[in-house]
Amino acid sequence: MITNSEIRPADHSASQHEGHSFMSKLLGGEFGLAVTYWLLFFLGASSFFIFGSQAVDQERWLLYLGIVVAALAYTSLLILGIKAAYKGPQLWKVMSRTSSIFMIINVLVGISTLGFIY
Repeated sequence: MITNSEIRPADHSASQHEGHSFMSKLLGGEFGLAVTYWLLFFLGASSFFIFGSQAVDQERWLLYLGIVVAALAYTSLLILGIKAAYKGPQLWKVMSRTSSIFMIINVLVGISTLGFIY
């Protein structure tokens, strides 16, 4: 015989977010901290490469400088977001490694955008 204590309501947490968009799930943290911030970083790096390459190709150096500043500010915001969301041990170790990798990739993307100089 089933008692009331054995009857549990259905778990709606999985179906609760089915109708939400990919971006709302990403920003809501459903994919985990690492996946979220790496996707956001590569979105920013890709945007920097596309728009920075166009600015270099058109020799619009002030625009390019503005794009570089925006990319660095975006990366800084991501690093601050990681600091705010990370709940594990050795926060500064994670922060230093993540920011180092982010900056190395930013430098490589910056060099790639300058490859459009003839």
